[in-house]
Amino acid sequence: MTEDDPAVRILRTMPDEPPLPSTVDVERTMAEGRRRRRTRRWSGGVALVAVTAVAAGGGTLATAALRDEPAPVKPVPPVTVASKAPAPVPKNCKVTLLPSGGIKKALVTAGDPTGRYFAGRVYPPSGVHTVLWKDGVLQPVPKMPGDDAGFRAINSSGVAVGSSFEGDQQYGYVLEGGTVTRLKGGPGAPSAIDDSGLIVGSLGDPSMEGTPVKWASSRATPEKLKLPSGYPHADANLIGEDGTIVGAVYQGVGEGTTYLWRPDGTGRLLPRPKGADYFWTDTISNGWLYGRAVYDSDRTRDFTSYRYSIATGKYEKLATELSPSAYGAENGWVAGVAVGPVIIAGKKVVDLPRYQKMREYMITAYSADGKTAAGYSYDNTDSEVAANRPLKWTCR
Repeated sequence: MTEDDPAVRILRTMPDEPPLPSTVDVERTMAEGRRRRRTRRWSGGVALVAVTAVAAGGGTLATAALRDEPAPVKPVPPVTVASKAPAPVPKNCKVTLLPSGGIKKALVTAGDPTGRYFAGRVYPPSGVHTVLWKDGVLQPVPKMPGDDAGFRAINSSGVAVGSSFEGDQQYGYVLEGGTVTRLKGGPGAPSAIDDSGLIVGSLGDPSMEGTPVKWASSRATPEKLKLPSGYPHADANLIGEDGTIVGAVYQGVGEGTTYLWRPDGTGRLLPRPKGADYFWTDTISNGWLYGRAVYDSDRTRDFTSYRYSIATGKYEKLATELSPSAYGAENGWVAGVAVGPVIIAGKKVVDLPRYQKMREYMITAYSADGKTAAGYSYDNTDSEVAANRPLKWTCR
């Protein structure tokens, strides 16, 4: 199997030192694999990754329209400077299991800036079903058409974007006002949506070179993003509060270079941390990019977690490595997974409580105020492969 094989969409990005075969869900791996699909060399000896089983417990899920109409949201003022010093350490953190309509296997794939909305997947016997939670309550929403359906992002009005497959073709969809509709532009996938309704993503075959685009709204025709000279292909993966779009541009087969499209139409290549071969961006918050520096040698690949200030052009090393992704809040806190789920506040690393006796976790959402995180467990147990449980953490 190669990274150009269609099955790559259900593989997890290889960790730096893989312990045991992982069972991470396909939705997160679609995001990671799509950005890194051009890599042709692996490292660290073993690169064995297992896919999440689709077996699930019994139960039913309503498919009526979403009960709440999204409220109009005013555009967010541009962010011109990086965030201030981190707030005090989070306290009194608690973990709760999100309801899943009686279906045992479920997970969270995205969250909005307020921490009120989460998007995810459940696994009934009939197959994968996309879902939405509002204020911790499971909402009745229609199923996204296609296979391997999943939401990648959701905004503060509860408008979610994602994609699914029809054969080998990937198509983008938006959930808005209780209706799931296909985005215009043909095959492709959206990656992010902001509170003004601007959507970014890529068009084209996910296993080949893509074209970065933006949709002004859920009903708009996609507009191609301008590429720098010498880079014929690119991905658009993130969008900041001020409209800054973040992605990667490619000269050919191999890893890309992080690229910023600014709201004024200008763009620039991102420098790498000193000595790094690449910088993989995960999230953007309040003028900061969060991600991992990649250091390659003959047979090893090492990682270090950083954040990058768009305003100053400087990197700051995080207090611990987070894998596979780091999520930043406006107050400077950073959520992710180290040995277990954690929040970094300055130089302090605060462990988040674990759910029951689960050991393996993914963080997939973090609120702008730093008080709410969400994700899922993915342990293998004696009775269940990939024990996915949708989880929410709250702190003060």
